Amino acid sequence: MKKKWFKGIATAIALTMTLTACGSPSATPDKKEETEKSSSSIEEKYPGLIENEGEAVDGGTLKVGLVSDSPFKGIFNGYLYTDNTDNVIMKYTMDGAFPIDADFKLIADSDETPIKLNIDKEAKTVSYTINPKFKWSNGDPVTTADIVKSYEIVANQQYIMAAKSARYDSDMKVIEGIEDYNEGKVDKISGLEVIDDANMKIHVKQLTPNMLWGGGFVSEFVNAKQYEGIAMDKITESDALRKNPLSYGPYVIKDIIQGEKVIFEANPYYYKGEPKVKKVEIEIVPPSQQVAAMQAGKYDLLFEAQADVFPQLEELDNIKIATRMDLYMSYLGFKQGKWDSSNNKVIADPNAKMNDVNLKKAMAYAIDNNALGEKFYNGLRFNAVSPIPPVFSTLHDPEMTGYEYDLEKAKSLLEEAGYKDVNGDGIREGKDGKEFKINFAMMSGSEIQEPLSQYYIQQWKEIGLDVELVDGRLLDFNIFYDRLTADDPAIDAFMAAFGLASDPNPSGLYGSEAPFNLSRYTSQTLDDSLKALGTEEAMDPEKMPALYHNFEKVFFDEAPSIPQTNRVEFLPVNKRVKMYNFRHDDASGFDWSKLELTAAEPIAAK
Repeated sequence: MKKKWFKGIATAIALTMTLTACGSPSATPDKKEETEKSSSSIEEKYPGLIENEGEAVDGGTLKVGLVSDSPFKGIFNGYLYTDNTDNVIMKYTMDGAFPIDADFKLIADSDETPIKLNIDKEAKTVSYTINPKFKWSNGDPVTTADIVKSYEIVANQQYIMAAKSARYDSDMKVIEGIEDYNEGKVDKISGLEVIDDANMKIHVKQLTPNMLWGGGFVSEFVNAKQYEGIAMDKITESDALRKNPLSYGPYVIKDIIQGEKVIFEANPYYYKGEPKVKKVEIEIVPPSQQVAAMQAGKYDLLFEAQADVFPQLEELDNIKIATRMDLYMSYLGFKQGKWDSSNNKVIADPNAKMNDVNLKKAMAYAIDNNALGEKFYNGLRFNAVSPIPPVFSTLHDPEMTGYEYDLEKAKSLLEEAGYKDVNGDGIREGKDGKEFKINFAMMSGSEIQEPLSQYYIQQWKEIGLDVELVDGRLLDFNIFYDRLTADDPAIDAFMAAFGLASDPNPSGLYGSEAPFNLSRYTSQTLDDSLKALGTEEAMDPEKMPALYHNFEKVFFDEAPSIPQTNRVEFLPVNKRVKMYNFRHDDASGFDWSKLELTAAEPIAAK
């Protein structure tokens, strides 16, 4: 669950909640309405492997739509980015240093991967051997200098401050010497032992289970020569990152229409061989145009398509729909402290307005997420009962029920906590008897965002809470996260989401040294439960589940934030795409270099 991004896995803090609806935007969910779809039935109807008939044409241009109501930021490195839109643009075109297996773990000890990975438990080292076929798009080999430079950027405090980066966290501190480097005591990271251009070792203080998923390590790299001479506090705005970054993926950037479109050309030096499709265009699509664009045959693939248009897409005869369980969780967050950027840690405020466990739980019990999933998301979302997503079934406690819709329980919790209606107006005062108002932040996006925000506010009013939107309106995606990361005091509660990565360890989301801990909550009990997940004991597959179950219990007891929904992810695929593999649990090694097209242009609907 870390903010570590590996090929084929969706992640960053900046994954927008595509909150959408079917039917009237003023409709509210009816819990008694019969469920017509379930996540399992949708996955059975729309499997993750798409195959179409037809002979492949030579070359061609893959046309990709990416649904967003905001322009992309344009930070083009698979580890330095901060925005999920940038991540989607890159992860199939430019990334791929560490392939993963069916359990989302890094593939180790393989001569076929770009970097052969070996973990030596006795020596406490992680060894890299770079495949000689692994090259940059200019023909230069990827070297250990590139790997070292990437670590030096990520852990450099000047870069962290300038970029507002959340990549350097407690997981990374397991590397020998990286803390001294971050604090400016030394100019090199002692734990990075370079043997030669193709071989190196990373020395760690202790081995932790999340290393199996890549936790604590940089997962994608920069070209050291391209970044030579760029000041650390200027990297985020550099041409090397924003205009002409080299790539070791199947494609490399040829042209950028800032915020709107990226044009890629095939990387002739790609280690698996030059891609069959010679050009890729990825373009931002406003939510209002997503169905019309696919109907007209404008795109081959449509990423981040919103759930409210799922029934309309189902009717199109020029596409097929692929699905898979998404590594995604939306959540209700509460501001309960601040981020200390100088010391890279959360400073919890025990007196914060929202730091009352019964208040937080009451707000959770007032929301019917299963009804929302059916009414607003066409069955593509369902109540999240735990911060551990259902994809990790062996680690999730099956006894966890989460917050099942119960208005009376919500009211009882508020009474117990001392939030009472003093003057009989139906609105509760604070525990001090004074007016109590909650300022709630939520993103704009699809047409449903406004009525959905009003549903939340209405439900909280039902239990006597006065909740208003921050600034009286929904916030633009980028503004929303900028204000959250800056700990804007105008925000008390917020609805957000994580694109969860392949490592199930949630320390990078809820730990005391996690910048992605946007609720800014921490406690000794919570921290201890998280640290236990990183011990050598947790490397025992028989003991690991119990440690995760304990974390789930602590998380429920303290309610740092409230899990809201998990979702089924879907991808519309035009019928001119000969084969597309959207599945997580697959060993085929599919990537975009293997794509083939059967027509000169995407097929339009009849």
